[in-house]
Amino acid sequence: MKIHGTIISPNVRKVLAVLNIKGLKYEKVHVIPGTQTPEYLAISPRGHVPAFEDGDFNTPDSQIIVEYLDEQYSKSPVMPLLPKERAKSRWLTEYAGSVDFPCCATIFRECVLKPNFIKEAKNKSLVEEVIKDKFPPILNYLESQVPDEGFFFGDIGVVDVSIVSPLINAEYGDYYIDAKTWPKLADFVYRVKTHAAFKMCIEDEKIILTLLKS
Repeated sequence: MKIHGTIISPNVRKVLAVLNIKGLKYEKVHVIPGTQTPEYLAISPRGHVPAFEDGDFNTPDSQIIVEYLDEQYSKSPVMPLLPKERAKSRWLTEYAGSVDFPCCATIFRECVLKPNFIKEAKNKSLVEEVIKDKFPPILNYLESQVPDEGFFFGDIGVVDVSIVSPLINAEYGDYYIDAKTWPKLADFVYRVKTHAAFKMCIEDEKIILTLLKS
């Protein structure tokens, strides 16, 4: 079982956390997003990360990978069983990817990648726009959705990981959820971050983060 991508990517982290939750063994293959080699395009036609291999089966896209893992390896399911709960899980996972992710990615790109890796100055006005205008309505919505305690559907699952994973990249750019404004969300982020399966991912990323900021 192989997961292709860079471990600091929120979508790669999402899959790695699910693999950890399920206790599955896997090999990490470092691939930069946008890789266009024939070999990589054969398993990820758009060059996105992650891509996944399990024997002679392969597929791209983090959510498709997660659903495959849940159906193929039933131990420690990461999606709920009831149709309404599955729909809610899918919706919030999609929201995290399409709405939460872009704001976090902007903060990460401007505050971490550009000054430390690309060697360009960050766009301060763009970061300010995200933090002051674009992000608050998203965080307001997530505040209204996260559980008061624990995780969404009992044990930690893909929806919990999907919401928090992009926020980790925002934290790498020194943006943290204001616990006074979004207390439920701040507590929820802490619970997910400190869960053993997710914490393993964060620990693995420390070396890359150190290199990026060196």
